[in-house]
Amino acid sequence: MIKTVFTSLLVWCLLAPSAFSASDDSDWIKDTSDIGRSNNGVIRSDQFLELGVASASCLQLEGEASLRQGNLDRAITVLQKSVEQAPLDMDKRILYAGALEKKLMMQEKRDPRLFNFIVKQWLFVVKKSEFVDQSAQGRGHLMNLVGRAPRMWEKPSKYLAQVLIPEDDSQEVVLGKKQIAEK
Repeated sequence: MIKTVFTSLLVWCLLAPSAFSASDDSDWIKDTSDIGRSNNGVIRSDQFLELGVASASCLQLEGEASLRQGNLDRAITVLQKSVEQAPLDMDKRILYAGALEKKLMMQEKRDPRLFNFIVKQWLFVVKKSEFVDQSAQGRGHLMNLVGRAPRMWEKPSKYLAQVLIPEDDSQEVVLGKKQIAEK
């Protein structure tokens, strides 16, 4: 009895999709070629922002794609919006901080405001991440940027007071060494 029920169910599952695809009635499909400058309903990934319904995850994917394509400015813009929509999502913040750091490394004369902002982003990752690997990644980046990571019980304000540099271009950004403010 169970074997015949199972067999008939299996046969129905195999034949049912062909019954639905047998009809050539496609009026339930809407042509969306006039939306978002698409071509017969196909929307490119870089048009997500133009449509105005981009979620934080969608923006993250767009940022990753822009990074792979080498479009760093677009990646930073998209990832910034992603972080604004989901500020506690560490994966988005790590991508954003990484893109900003890549921009800093490409600069001939490094911007101290950008440097300080990146340090704050990585410190946020270290202090607020739930997973050890994310925190370790943030610590590694802080070691490369300022020469040390925050100690176990060190308050963020104390750490930032020691590692941030003046933003008035009075001091050059030196990576990997502890910054000493000139007085």
